[in-house]
Amino acid sequence: MKSTFLTRLPITLIGIPAVIYLLREGGIIFAGFISIVIFLSLIEFYDLKTISGSRPNKFIGVLMALAICFMYIEFPNPNAINLLSFFTIMIILSLFVEMFSGHENPLDNINITFGGVLYIAGLLGTMIALRNWDSFNGTRFTMAMIFSVWLCDSCAYTFGMLWGKKKLIERVSPKKTIVGFVAGILGSFLSFYFMDNIGFIQIELNLTHLLILTFIVGICGQLGDFVESMFKRDAGVKDSGKILLGHGGVLDRFDSLIFTSPLVFIFVSFL
Repeated sequence: MKSTFLTRLPITLIGIPAVIYLLREGGIIFAGFISIVIFLSLIEFYDLKTISGSRPNKFIGVLMALAICFMYIEFPNPNAINLLSFFTIMIILSLFVEMFSGHENPLDNINITFGGVLYIAGLLGTMIALRNWDSFNGTRFTMAMIFSVWLCDSCAYTFGMLWGKKKLIERVSPKKTIVGFVAGILGSFLSFYFMDNIGFIQIELNLTHLLILTFIVGICGQLGDFVESMFKRDAGVKDSGKILLGHGGVLDRFDSLIFTSPLVFIFVSFL
């Protein structure tokens, strides 16, 4: 455990200040960062499915993912006609490409191509819209969400390693335990409770709000981790990639936010 912590430490020490800086800058800089994350995560997802035997069209998938990022940059006033026209052309093009490619399981390949776009770009891209919404609040709510996800993951990992015995869903993720899962939920609640009480969030939250956010981050966020573990298990690999020293791939680091970000964005839309 100690060696794993030391291996992860350099990326953590660089990554946390970098994300805070990008959040505060916002605009095209933050949108560009999220777009790069989506691009790398989508490629890793397609690589996982390629190992599993599928043949997704990476080029078309990436183009559609970047178009979704642009949509979130323009939110809530995207040019719907242009986007609809673009997606229509991409769908027709992908069908023609698959028809002439000669690959086996064409329907599966098309489903993986579009499914990856919706799963990663469609969900994680909401980070851009959430950050834009949070501009009036100095991006503090978005920071609080990211910190809560980080604390949830850290509590789940640490308490699970130290005291976790009974596995939660062993066939999907053999190392994740019930103790770790509960610790992650408590960590997410305490993080939001603490930041609300010291006035960091600057949005009035009652107990119901805190419980909803705890459900989103502590439960749904961890389920996002399980979903990615399911894909890795299917491909027979431990990590989605090796680009981040000690942390695996980009998708490994953002899997919880894929579920958390869109649900938090829906939540704040009703505040």
